[in-house]
Formats: sequence, structure tokens, C-alpha cells
Amino acid sequence: MTESGVGDDLVVFVHGVIDKGQSFARVADALAPDCRVLWYDRRGYGASINAPGAPVGVNGHIEDLIGILDGRRAVVVGHSFGGVIATGAALRVPDCVAALVIYETVMAWAPGWDDRTMRQVLWSDDPEDAGLRLMLGARYGVLSPAVRLRLRPQARAFIEEERSTRAASPPYDVAELRVPLVYGFSDTFPVVAMQEHLQAAVPDVELVTLPGGGHNAHRAAPEAFAGLVHRGLARREVRP
Repeated sequence: MTESGVGDDLVVFVHGVIDKGQSFARVADALAPDCRVLWYDRRGYGASINAPGAPVGVNGHIEDLIGILDGRRAVVVGHSFGGVIATGAALRVPDCVAALVIYETVMAWAPGWDDRTMRQVLWSDDPEDAGLRLMLGARYGVLSPAVRLRLRPQARAFIEEERSTRAASPPYDVAELRVPLVYGFSDTFPVVAMQEHLQAAVPDVELVTLPGGGHNAHRAAPEAFAGLVHRGLARREVRP
């Protein structure tokens, strides 16, 4: 876990799959003069790849994030699957989440979401390899067999958490969210089904496009991503 910056406001970052907390470093640098920032490696990834119990499903990740918050109030920022976890924590401990910022997060149970591609991956003959192919895209083809083998544990974590959101019952109902939500997306992946679902279900939601950011905007366009976080800070619930 890494914490830096100054100020009264705390921002906590939750990374996506096949990633680690350090991927937010440049975003954190842009925010650090104005607030405190914190990131960590989720169980099954980075420094937590061999943490006890890893890999875990979405409920385990939500409990981990609640432990990271440790009763503190923060703007919680989730990238991709990290947004599924961040939203779950906001529903369980709303007093600890002043605002929620999620980027290109997909909730597999959202009405209208076409989940066929992911389901083919999750229940393929070799889901870990299929998951790497899906998430890495063209980069997969240039990786050596040794690197692919090294990535397998992270792929295993990815498969475990994604399968856990496709159980008989969804892990939560986003309509119960009562904290301000900023939902970001790129111009190349507008996630229309999620936009429509959040607009219909969530009382306080702002939709924001980051042109040219791509799915990994926190890496490719950290200043723009920091701007997205600032929107969350501006919308946060301020308490005496």
C-alpha cells in the first residue's frame, strides 16, 4: 500500500485486472498537491499475488477495500473491474465513501450488456490463457512463453473474480447507491449499456467522456484521468 500527498481529502485507487496499484502513480502525482492519495495491489496481483486466500471473488475484494479504508472517508476511484469493487464498497460502507469515480467499469448483470465474449473466455478449455489473450490483445502475440507463464497467476485471479460476478444472484444492486457517482469512458469504448443502466438506476450520476484516453486512460492520459477524479472531488458529500 502506498500513500502520499497532503490535505484533508483522501482519494483511494482500485486497479483493474492484470494490473497493479502503481499504474495510478502519474494520476496520483497530478493530484498529490491537492489531496492525499492511496493505492494498493489487490489480492492476486502485484505485491499481493501470493497474499493469503488469493485469488478471491468480488466479495473478498470488497472486504479488502473496506479494510484499506479502515473507517476513513474517501473519494474511491475504480478502473475497469476495480469499479465493480469500489461500487460494492460504497454500498456496504457509504459513510466511508464521499464520492465514487469509476472508469469503463462493466457490471456483467446490467440489463442490455452483451456478455457472450467474456462467458466464452471464462468457460473455455483454458480460461487463463483465453483471459490473457482477451486482455492483452495484440501484445499477447509478442510475449515469450516464459512471460505468459509468469502472467498465469494474475490471469487466474482475473478468472476467479469475473466468474464470481456471474453467480445465480448479482453481488449487489447499483440502484441502492446513494453516493455521488462519476462514470468515465473513452470515445472508443462508450459502454452504452452501462451508461443507460446507471442513468436509469442511480440518483446522482455524471457521465464523462475522456477523448483519446482508451481503456487504460489512467496510464495513457493521466492528467485527463486526474481531471475525472477532480470531478468526483467536486461532487463529494462534505460533512462537518
